[in-house]
Amino acid sequence: MPLPSRRVILLLALAGFASMASMRVTDAMLPALSQAFSRPVADVAQNITLFAIAYGLMQLAYGPLGDRHGTLRVIGLATLACAVGALGSALSESLSMLLLFRTLNGATAAAIIPLSMAWVGDNVPYEQRQVTLAHMLSGAVMGLISGQVAGGFLADTLGWQAAFALLTLLFLTAGGLLLGALHRQPGLSPPKAEQGRIAFSRASAKCC
Repeated sequence: MPLPSRRVILLLALAGFASMASMRVTDAMLPALSQAFSRPVADVAQNITLFAIAYGLMQLAYGPLGDRHGTLRVIGLATLACAVGALGSALSESLSMLLLFRTLNGATAAAIIPLSMAWVGDNVPYEQRQVTLAHMLSGAVMGLISGQVAGGFLADTLGWQAAFALLTLLFLTAGGLLLGALHRQPGLSPPKAEQGRIAFSRASAKCC
């Protein structure tokens, strides 16, 4: 696999790590959030539900967006939007504000793993695809485990805001570097719609 592709896989793994970590980060910090907002645990647990609902529903939209604008571009922009959601969560002064930004986080994180798998399918040769997917998805698996552990640990030591601040940094790093790589090499992720128009134009020219 060429070096640029390896770098992209590493960045996709980092984005997937942050995505899955953000899904589980509040599991162990519910008592701390309950105390911070003076609300029952059942109320603050709504952030987990809203994240999951937004994550599931928005996956329906990202396939067409990836085809139209390019998978890496959509992943990069969604990852930066995740940083906004994580930062907003860290700065939330009320439960309703936290719920809003957690919903945004779930809606934007939904793009990362499905479109990353689509990019691998489109750009990695078949004989290398399974190994590449395993390497990339290992980031997501580690994120699921680390998010829950880190969320509880940071909430007990530095405060619950620290976990969201760390996620903000991870999302900014992954999204910024992905968009930077795409800016330098637009061919890494051309829009499929554009490819279709070009192919159709060439076929029409040959016919005529």
